[in-house]
Amino acid sequence: MTTTSQPPTNREVTADDFTAANATSYSDAEWQARVDLAAMYRLSAHFGYDDTVWNHITMRVPGSEHNFFLNKFGLLYNEVTASNLIKVDSEGTVLEGPADVNTAGFVIHSAIHNDFPQHKVVFHAHVPDALAVTALKHGFEHIVQDTSMLYGEIGYHDWEGLSLTLEERERLSKNMAGNRMLVMRNHGFLAVGETAGEAFMVMHYFVRGCRALLAARGSGLEIDPGRTDVWQLAKRQYDHFPLGKHEWPALRRLMDQMDPGYRL
Repeated sequence: MTTTSQPPTNREVTADDFTAANATSYSDAEWQARVDLAAMYRLSAHFGYDDTVWNHITMRVPGSEHNFFLNKFGLLYNEVTASNLIKVDSEGTVLEGPADVNTAGFVIHSAIHNDFPQHKVVFHAHVPDALAVTALKHGFEHIVQDTSMLYGEIGYHDWEGLSLTLEERERLSKNMAGNRMLVMRNHGFLAVGETAGEAFMVMHYFVRGCRALLAARGSGLEIDPGRTDVWQLAKRQYDHFPLGKHEWPALRRLMDQMDPGYRL
């Protein structure tokens, strides 16, 4: 028998809490997925990975092939909760919640959710102090240990203007294949993961690497990129420390201390 978990009811249901108002229950797996995704939004706001009401983080609905949760367009990241996430299918049909879906968010994220079942979480961001890297002709360069777990797993997608057409999905999918991070040239970044923790930490370490790269380039001093064989060794070593395994519980504790409203 499937166990169910009711959304919290110790508060007044508002118009924005459409899921709490319309759903009688959730499976434990779905509620946990909603809570983890809402935590990602709040943590992104805390670390400065948000962009007012723009950008998006999605998670595949547990037990489904292509359906995923997406934030309601128009909410700040610190307003996203477990119960106000929208559920959409691979064609963009809203299965649960209002039709307030960011078109670019659907196009970008459905490209990954449709073709990569292992990538349950997709994180798109325009982090301000890392955006310059999307415009560098030769792209991202590994120069500090912090990004060695992503060595050989960073792809590139050429800018096509605003991501509003379904035709772009095929090219996004092709460029994401075999990678955990996609640099969307002149645009932003796309991180993926099997878990919320993995996707969040892929973005976190990549942004740190961008900051280090821009600071080093801005110094005007000669850069030592390190030896290829050492980068390859570090990548293998990091494979024994799965991203998010240790960080995510700690990050959830941080959010519980700072802003537990994400659980509502």
